[in-house]
This record gives sequence, structure tokens and C-alpha cells, in this order.
Amino acid sequence: MAHKEDEDSFREDDVYINAEDGMPNVHPNIANLEQESDVQDEVDNFDDLPKSVIVTNIHSDVFADEKLKKGMEDLFRTFSDNITFQWLRSFKRLRVNYDSPLAAANARVQLHQYQFHNSPINCYFAQPVTPVSIKNLKPPAPVKQFLISPPSSPPVGWEPREENEPLVNHDLLAALASLAPGESHELHAPTPTQPAIIVHTAVTSEQSPIVAKIPHTRCPDY
Repeated sequence: MAHKEDEDSFREDDVYINAEDGMPNVHPNIANLEQESDVQDEVDNFDDLPKSVIVTNIHSDVFADEKLKKGMEDLFRTFSDNITFQWLRSFKRLRVNYDSPLAAANARVQLHQYQFHNSPINCYFAQPVTPVSIKNLKPPAPVKQFLISPPSSPPVGWEPREENEPLVNHDLLAALASLAPGESHELHAPTPTQPAIIVHTAVTSEQSPIVAKIPHTRCPDY
């Protein structure tokens, strides 16, 4: 029965949809909250909600004109006097910081797509910053520290591993020993699309070394 009375206390005529983004200009929870007597206790429950609004699509003339900037600031002061502004000219944005989430919600809903200096401004909630306690900040475990490059110190019990003996490829040594001086050796047979790989060994003399001319490999006929 109480649920039925809550529905009757809120009239649908008080809510109209913004045609630009389909968002209602008056939220039912905010409307009911303003009618309650103990408003401050209810607002305290919204501490995890964002208290800042990011304003985008601001005309470039606003950043250069102090009168236009003051006019926009006065527009957002309609919802609260305890307010700060951060003009981000490089990003063409404005950050509006309120003292309560209720004021930020009203500004977000009612000033979204508001025409200011021939430009419809957009209002979005800023992501709330989660406070981090210094007591919870601890260095990583020693095992994870070893993954840092270069490692600060090896983990407990780590010992360097001895290198293995060099690997001797007997097949490669036998193939090199079979290369007779002055002869040609085919390493790879030709295919219809690839030429053969042939190694030509050079013959040198102690008195007059002869530099052999390596012939070019002929490409196959396609």
C-alpha cells in the first residue's frame, strides 16, 4: 500500500523527456528527495556519486571572453553557491565541481544541450576519484619483484645455472669436409619456380692467390 502511495505522490506531468538524448529533465528520486524534511541525511547517502560535471562542446569564443566565461559560471551557480570551476582551454572543456551530488545531478540534467552562445553544451558526470589509503600501499612480493627488468634482487633460493657444453653438429662438419677445392656442390636441387643453390669453392695458391669469380645463378624459365 505504501508503494502505491509513493507512485501517486509523483505525477508524470512533472517529468518531460529531453528530445536530444532521451533523458528526463527531472528525476523522480531527486523530486521526492527535495520534498522530504531530512534532506541532508539523504544527501549523505550519495557520497559515492559524482560531484563534478564535465562540460563539452563549448564555443571557442567563451574561453577568450571573460564576460562569456562569467555568464556560463553564473549559469551553473544556479544550483549551488559553493562551486569551483576549472577551465581546460586546451581540451575545450570546463569542469564544474559542486559540494553535493544533488547539485551536480541537477546541473547535468537541466543544462545538457543548453544553448549558450549559439552552441549546445553537453554535460556529463565526472568519474569520482576513489581515495587510496597509504597504509594499503605495499611493495610487491619478492617473487614478483624478480619479474622486474632488471630485477632488484633474485628470489630466495635462486642459483645461477651452469651453461651446457657447446653443441657439435657432426653432420655439418662432415658436409664441410666433403667440399673439395675447385669443385661445385649442389646444396638444393632446382624446382620449377626456384633456382638451385650451388656452392663454388675457390682454389688459392700460396704464391699468387687467385680470386675465383662466382658465377651468377641462372633463374629458371617460366
